[in-house]
Amino acid sequence: MKVWVEATEGDLPVRLDRFLERSFEQLPSRASARKAIKRGEVHLNSAPAESSRFIRAGDRVELLASRRRPQRYDLDLEMLFEDDHVAIGYKPAGIETSGARQRTFEHALPGNLRPSPRPDALIQPRVAHRLDFQTQGLVVCGKTASAHMALGRAFQARTVRKRYRAIVAGRLEGEGRVETPLDGRSALTRWAAIGHTPSLHIGWQTTVDLWPETGRTHQLRRHMAELGHSVLGDTVYCPEDQKLLRGQGLFLAALGLELEHPVTAEPLCIEADEPYRFVSFRVREARRAGAS
Repeated sequence: MKVWVEATEGDLPVRLDRFLERSFEQLPSRASARKAIKRGEVHLNSAPAESSRFIRAGDRVELLASRRRPQRYDLDLEMLFEDDHVAIGYKPAGIETSGARQRTFEHALPGNLRPSPRPDALIQPRVAHRLDFQTQGLVVCGKTASAHMALGRAFQARTVRKRYRAIVAGRLEGEGRVETPLDGRSALTRWAAIGHTPSLHIGWQTTVDLWPETGRTHQLRRHMAELGHSVLGDTVYCPEDQKLLRGQGLFLAALGLELEHPVTAEPLCIEADEPYRFVSFRVREARRAGAS
């Protein structure tokens, strides 16, 4: 058994080992790709290939099924969209999106999705982007090698629109932008306040919607802290007087995704409900403030 993918102009120019790393979930690094090539498990246009080869448009790259057994994690996930190419699911807070550990969203996907019948179907679906360990919400993944690569290009080109919701410390009014560079790179977050809740401990809390125009590490948390309105539950970027809710998790969730389907080009607009714990927290905080 083998899986294959055909190179397109958008993939090029690229060496074979880099192409393999980006295309096949069984080969997470260039080193693993080169080892697979050395073992004769990679064919380029039906013939054994070399790492130094550069891929041309129309080339067919085949990977013999890996002997390594894919990791699986038994966890029921809420899936909001699925077809033969793409799936969009909801990652709970408190697990990694992907990685070497067994307890990840990605390793739970095979138990929640139908196998794709496409010739370049991945043995295990792959996520196209990541959410922080503490952040819950929508994650899009590819079920085929070609769809996964196209999704990766879409995220790199910033054509995927993401909407987050957070509860932050203090009273924040209206809407605005934060453009403070992060880690020496440009960064842009748009925000809009959608409601205010009195708080016994810090006076007010604000529910906000957030749209990251760039994808820097912890961008939303850092930009809200820059505004002086840290995301509740964040113990890294907030000042000491806002380090509340220890053990209650981060009040940040990815609730909206807008993107073009990587195969059909149809628009996908997926929305998730606000987490119930956000709603119940606001009700509880308002009650406590009113009783004080």
